[in-house]
Amino acid sequence: MFNKILVPVDIDYPKASKAVYDNAAELASLSGAQIRIVSVMPGFTMPIVASFVTEEIKKQAQAHFQKALDDFVAANCKGANVSYKVLVGKHYEEILKMADKWGSDLIVVYHNRNRTVNEAFSSTCAQRVVKEANCSVLRLRNLLK
Repeated sequence: MFNKILVPVDIDYPKASKAVYDNAAELASLSGAQIRIVSVMPGFTMPIVASFVTEEIKKQAQAHFQKALDDFVAANCKGANVSYKVLVGKHYEEILKMADKWGSDLIVVYHNRNRTVNEAFSSTCAQRVVKEANCSVLRLRNLLK
């Protein structure tokens, strides 16, 4: 079965994120797998954006993002085999890098056909993860009806 399950979540959408985590946790319980939750904060790499964003603003944004992920995990993710991390950059790139670095054997992603529900894991991100991952990917659809 699976030993390491990577679960990308979008903390701006806690209901969808909890549904994804709950599905991954159920799978993990079958084999005692570890779960690593990641949430990807967009970077400030575009030159026009980067020129207006100070290091202090970047640090504040990352601290705010980290607190939101801390709160999400504390409220929703009970279990000894759960770790989590904030990543910064392009969503699909950071998810794939973490999967390889951590040695994931499964990535659980969310794809909702209604893009307004979850922009971060819209078809582009989910499709890229499915297409480019070096491990298995479970693509959950339409969890919120």
